[in-house]
Amino acid sequence: MSYLRVALVIEYRFAVGDKVLCNLGDAGWKLGTIIALNYRETTWPEEFFAPYQVLVDDDKSLIYVPEDDDRFCRQAMPEDIRILQRSDALATFQSTALMDGEHSTVGERKNNLSCNQDANGLGYESYRSGRCHCCNDCPNQWSYVELYSEHYRCASRNNLNITRYEVDLGVLSVGDQLMFTPENFPNCKTGFMQAPTLVRLPPGIAFSDDGSLNGVVRFDPHRESAYSVEFVAVSTVDWMDETIGIVRLEVSFEVQQNLPPNDFDVKSFTKRQSKARSKAAEILNNLNDIWGLWERNELATRAVCDRMLKELKKLKDIAEQNPRLDNGRWWAHLGGFHMNVHKLLENTLYECELYLGYALTFGDSGVKYYAEQNLNGCYQKRLLEAARFMWYDGMECILQGRWDEAISILRAAASKKDGWGWAVNHGDIWLCEATAVVLKGFENEQNTSIENDNDWMGTAESLLQKAIERSEESGVFGPEGHPWIHQVLQALESYKQLRSNGDATKGWFEEFNSQTIFWCSQALAGIAPFPPKCKERVVDEATLLSKLPGHNA
Repeated sequence: MSYLRVALVIEYRFAVGDKVLCNLGDAGWKLGTIIALNYRETTWPEEFFAPYQVLVDDDKSLIYVPEDDDRFCRQAMPEDIRILQRSDALATFQSTALMDGEHSTVGERKNNLSCNQDANGLGYESYRSGRCHCCNDCPNQWSYVELYSEHYRCASRNNLNITRYEVDLGVLSVGDQLMFTPENFPNCKTGFMQAPTLVRLPPGIAFSDDGSLNGVVRFDPHRESAYSVEFVAVSTVDWMDETIGIVRLEVSFEVQQNLPPNDFDVKSFTKRQSKARSKAAEILNNLNDIWGLWERNELATRAVCDRMLKELKKLKDIAEQNPRLDNGRWWAHLGGFHMNVHKLLENTLYECELYLGYALTFGDSGVKYYAEQNLNGCYQKRLLEAARFMWYDGMECILQGRWDEAISILRAAASKKDGWGWAVNHGDIWLCEATAVVLKGFENEQNTSIENDNDWMGTAESLLQKAIERSEESGVFGPEGHPWIHQVLQALESYKQLRSNGDATKGWFEEFNSQTIFWCSQALAGIAPFPPKCKERVVDEATLLSKLPGHNA
C-alpha cells in the first residue's frame, strides 16, 4: 500500500465539489468532481488514506487519487472542460457557462471571410495572411482542426451560425441494411464530404456528399460485440447565409451482434495488429531518442530533422497500412512529432494539423485529449507563422512606398504574439513598423496639404525601444545591438540635428529610404541576422490530404 499517502493534517489543493482532471492511465484523462477528502477503504491498513475520492463524469464511476500531485489529479481548466464535455467544437455545450468567450464580437462577423481565389495563391496556408483569426479565408476549405478542434474554433471565432441536426437511428445488427437520407434540412443539400468522421462508420456503410448513409452493416474487428456510433459530418456550402451558416449533421445508432464471421481469422488479425503496434512503438522510441540528442546538443539541427523525417515516414506507412490501429493513437503521434521538426524551421505545420485533426475523427476520448494538447501548440504556431508572413507583407509594402498599409499590417502582425513571429525573435516587426512610421511622418511633413502627425518621431522611438529590449533579450548582438536598429537610431539623431539647424532634409530622406530598401531586401532574402527563408514543402498539401484513409474496409 505504499502508493497511498498517510493522512496528515495538511491543506489539500482541492476541496469537495471542485472540478478536476484525473489521470486514468491507458483510459486517459477524465473529468470528475471531488466528493471526499482523506478517503480510505475498509481493507486498507488504518494509517493509510488517499487524499481524494472522485466521481468520474462520463461513466459516474468512483475512483480515488493516490497522491495530491499534478501527475494524478490537476485543476480542470475551461479548455479541458470544453474538450472533454463535447464531442467537437461545433457541438452544443452541456453548460451555458462554458459559452463565455466562445464568440467574437458581432462586428467581426465574416469581415474577412471569402471564398474568392486570392491573387496571392496561399491556398491551404491562407491563415498566414492573419485574417479571420488565422483560419483559412474560405470556410469551404476548413480542415478537421479548423472545424472540430477546441483550440481553433474557426466557426465561433468568425461568428458563423451553426445549424445542428441530430438523428438517432436506434439499434442495428451486423447484416442489417442501413438507408438514411436527411430530411427537413435547410437549403443545404450538399457539401458534407468536406470533413466527415468516416472512421466512425461500420464497415459496409457508405456516406455521400448529400448527407445520406447507405449499405449493409458488416463485422468490425476493431470494436466490441456491441458498440455505439456517433457519426458527424459538416457542410459549409451555405456559410454566407446567416440563417443557416455551418450545418452539423450527427447520426447516432447502436450496433449489436458484431461477431466475426466463420471466414474471419481473429488470431491472424490480432497478430497483424500487434506486430504493427510493436513497430510503431519502436519508431516512437527512436523519435524520442533523436529529439533527446538535439536537446543535449549532441546532434546538429539538420541531422535531427533528416533522421526524424525518416522515422516519421515509417510511422506514416504503418498508419496508412493500419489506419484504425488503437483508435487513431498513431495518427496523433504522427502529427505531434511533426511539430518537433516544425520547431526546427521545417515547413511541416500542415502535417501536424492534418494528422492530429484526423485523430480527432475517431471519437476516442483519450486520443482526442492527446491530440488537443498538441493542437494548442499548433494554433499558437499558426499565430507565429501569420506574424512572420505579415511581416514579409509589411516589408513589401514599404518597398512599394505604401507606408499606411505597411503600418497597418505590421501593427496587426505584432499583435498576434506580442511582436514574436516564427523565428522572428529580435523585435524585427516593431523595427519595421517604426521605419514605416518615420517614412510616412517625413513625407507628410513635406506635404503641407496632408495633416501632419506631430508625434511620429515619438511613436517611432517608442517602437524602436520595444525592438531594442527584445533584441537585447536574445543576447546574440554585440554592444551596438541589432545593426538595423542601430542605423535607424543614428538616422533619427541625424534628422533631429538637421531640423534644429534648419538644414535641408531631402538628402537625408533619400539616404534613409535607400538604407530601408537594403535592410528589407536582406530580411526578405533570409540573410542573417534575419530568419532564413521558409523551406519548400517536401510534399504538397493536396497530395497529403488525398492519402488519408477513406471509408472503412
